[in-house]
Amino acid sequence: MAAPKPSIIALGLSLGLLIASCGGSDTASDGTQSDTLAVDTTPKETELINVGGQLFSIPSPVQTALAIRKAGLKYQKDLTAPLDKGDVVVGKVGQSLVLGMYGADMAYVTVHKDGQRAMATMQAIEKVGNKLELTNSFDRALLEKFKANLGSEDSLLQFSGTAFRAADQYLKNNQRDDVSALVLAGGWLESLYLTISDPAAAKDQTLVNRIGEQKNTLAALVELLERSDKEKAATTFIAGLKELNALFAGITSTYTFQEPVTDAAKKTTFINSTSTITIPADQLGAISAKVTALRNMILA
Repeated sequence: MAAPKPSIIALGLSLGLLIASCGGSDTASDGTQSDTLAVDTTPKETELINVGGQLFSIPSPVQTALAIRKAGLKYQKDLTAPLDKGDVVVGKVGQSLVLGMYGADMAYVTVHKDGQRAMATMQAIEKVGNKLELTNSFDRALLEKFKANLGSEDSLLQFSGTAFRAADQYLKNNQRDDVSALVLAGGWLESLYLTISDPAAAKDQTLVNRIGEQKNTLAALVELLERSDKEKAATTFIAGLKELNALFAGITSTYTFQEPVTDAAKKTTFINSTSTITIPADQLGAISAKVTALRNMILA
C-alpha cells in the first residue's frame, strides 16, 4: 500500500478527535461535577468550533476515552467501526459520518495504547478522506509529530488543539460546512457508542454524567445539521437524531451550590458547585439501543 497522504490523515484525525464526542466539566472522585473558572495552559476538555456562523463547544473524545479507561471499562477493539468500511462507503453523507467515526475511534485506540490499530485506522481515514477530496490542510511535520507520540496522552492532547484549529480553518476556507457538520455528528455518535455500549458504564457516575450532558449537545447538533444540509441529503439521519433527542429529554440533573473559593495569589476563582445526573436504567437502555441503531444505519 502506498504511504498515506499526510494532509488527508491529519484532517481526519483532527476532525474526529476534536469536533466530536461526549465530555464535560471537571469531575470529582465521587462522580459529581464541578465547574472550575481558572486560567491554565493544559489542554481543555472542549474546543470551540464555528460552523456556518454558529459557535459550538464540543467535548473532546480524547477526554472521553481517558474517562472510559479511568472508570475501569475493558478496552474492546471490536467496538470500533470496521476499517474496511472506508473502502466501500459511498456518498458525501456516509463518507463524512464514517470519517468522524474513525476519528473518535482513533482517540479510543490511541488512549488504550493500541498502536497497531491506530495505524490501521489512519489508513482507513486516508481512504475516506480521498473520497471526500480533503487535501492540503496539514503539513507533514504535524502528522509525523502525532505518529511519533501515539503512546503519549499528554502529546496527543497538545497535538489536538493545533490540529483542531487547522482543520477548522481549512473547512471554513473551502466553504464545506455540510461536511464539517456531518463529520462532527459521526464522531459524536461514535464516542457516545463507545461510552454506552459497556453495561459497566451505568455503574460509574462520571460516565453517567458525561452521557447525560449530551442532551444539550445533541439539540445543538440537530440544529447545525438542519442548517448545513442545504441539499437535504441527510434527512433520514437527522430524523434519527431527533428520535434520540426525545429519549434524552427525561434526563434530570441535581445541582448543589457551594461557595466559590478565590486564590488571590494566583488570581483564580474556583466555582465548587456540583451537579449529578440521573438516568433510569430503562431510559439508558433505550438511548443505547437508538445509538446502536443509528450507528448500524451508517455502517450498513
